[in-house]
Amino acid sequence: MPLLPTPAPRRPTWARPLSGIGRRRFLSLAGAAGAWMAAGAAPVLAEPDASSTETTWWVDDVSSIGGMAARVRATLAATSREVPWHGRTIKGNSAGALYAPIFVRDMATIQPVVPFFLSRDFMQTPVEGFLASQDRFETRDGAVAATLNAQGSIDKATVVSDEETSAVHAAHAYYRSFGGADWLRSEIDGRQVIDRLGDALGYLWAKRRWNDTSLLYRGHTTDWGDVKRSAGSEPTDLATGDELTLSPFDQAWHFRALHDYAAMLDAVGRTADAGVQRTRATQVQTETHAQLWQPDRGHYRVHAHATEWTDPFNEDAVIPISSVLSIYAGIASPGHVAPIFDAAARAEAAAGTNRAGLTLSPPYPDDFFQSRRMAGGEYQNGAVWDWWGGLQIVSEFEHGHADRAIRHLDAVARAWESVDGVHEWFHIPSQSGQGSTQFAGAAATMAQAAIRGLFGVEMATDSYRVTSRLGQRSGGLRAVRPAGGRIEVEQTAYPAFVFLDIRADTGTVGRAALRVPGDWNNIIVFVDGRVTESTRWQAGNDHYVGTWPIGSGTHSIIVAKVS
Repeated sequence: MPLLPTPAPRRPTWARPLSGIGRRRFLSLAGAAGAWMAAGAAPVLAEPDASSTETTWWVDDVSSIGGMAARVRATLAATSREVPWHGRTIKGNSAGALYAPIFVRDMATIQPVVPFFLSRDFMQTPVEGFLASQDRFETRDGAVAATLNAQGSIDKATVVSDEETSAVHAAHAYYRSFGGADWLRSEIDGRQVIDRLGDALGYLWAKRRWNDTSLLYRGHTTDWGDVKRSAGSEPTDLATGDELTLSPFDQAWHFRALHDYAAMLDAVGRTADAGVQRTRATQVQTETHAQLWQPDRGHYRVHAHATEWTDPFNEDAVIPISSVLSIYAGIASPGHVAPIFDAAARAEAAAGTNRAGLTLSPPYPDDFFQSRRMAGGEYQNGAVWDWWGGLQIVSEFEHGHADRAIRHLDAVARAWESVDGVHEWFHIPSQSGQGSTQFAGAAATMAQAAIRGLFGVEMATDSYRVTSRLGQRSGGLRAVRPAGGRIEVEQTAYPAFVFLDIRADTGTVGRAALRVPGDWNNIIVFVDGRVTESTRWQAGNDHYVGTWPIGSGTHSIIVAKVS
């Protein structure tokens, strides 16, 4: 029979233990011990009150993680900007306290969590601004600007090839969260959104492909950085004679953007065009694996050289952050996932850090970059960036390494506490935060690691999902969208019971699942008081039960281990 429970864990101020929802059938089967558990200790969500309007989360035995929500909120508020731009009012987030413009690369990583902290204008207006910027280039070839700034000037970081793909991904995030197909059909300065997105990807296909391949080229930067190796007054601009490379980062973002665009084409009924985009994505994936994957090392190359290059530094030995980002973007094959995580763990150990987001290991030599000095371990040359660490942690949660992800999340939370802030990058040798304070990308991707990663909460216009990855931990999430809609999740775990309570004010249908110990071979599942058949499934090292269809409203799920 089920084991007797330990004392109920600490509860946050926004939740209280009650009894009564969906427990009667459970009591009749679980016996006296189960009765005591369900009636006396089982948590049910508290009724929402007027003060519970902020997104927050907590984990009972990893208290540091709960403290991240307030820092995320403060950082996104501090970087909120209202920028007049060519007759438009753009509401968005600058990269950090030291940056004034809104960067398209940063926007794409901030967008997924904007609905939980800011109004929908902070998703919609910057996307539309960047798409409108296409008309500000003389060539009008679909390229988008690198930044939106109050001066109205148009900047293009030609050393990279991820600005258009970032705009497409940000548009996809808004389409899923609020816009829907009607927004895709709406016009920006006389041209439909869906067509401007196609123009952006068309620019890359026509102007940034290397020869007759599907691979995008960039300058000789790190895999993701925007600082080139060669000397010059403008580190982010390509010049005649600069070396060119093929980076796994650009290919991953391109692959994701092609699939994002295909989904949006489907939404407006252009299925044939969607098929073309998916075919291109497959081509990108195949050629990326052929040119950049190193099966003997278990990670992607930092880049391949498209132009002649010789140097004694062995770039193939470098473990780049793009490897784990390829998992996040979906371009990595299933067989690549475990080797990539193993390589990332080796890199962290070699660099002496317990943090996700290590950009390069080993770094380039101190004097390698000539346009801007970046010694090994500094800035884009081997520092830790929480901006990318958050996406690594999401990937760890979703691909079967939840315990590692929780350790990584805890390490970041403690680091933020120790330096009392969210910094652009972290210098391992000095153990210090560097660059801009209040770095929005870091705050946003770590919020994504908690909301989408740890609690598995995703909200779209047509559905929602909860996949609790707490395992045998207790914790909770209140995800509130200022524009409307909220999901509250509470899990309380005991040695042989897990209670998962969900309140969804979304007006849509949803699905729920939760992580359970691998040795729970015999279980009973109750969904809203009814014995329910359950599917067991596995992702990497992690075991799950579910997924159950649920609607809007309050739901109670009980999973009990039985002998």
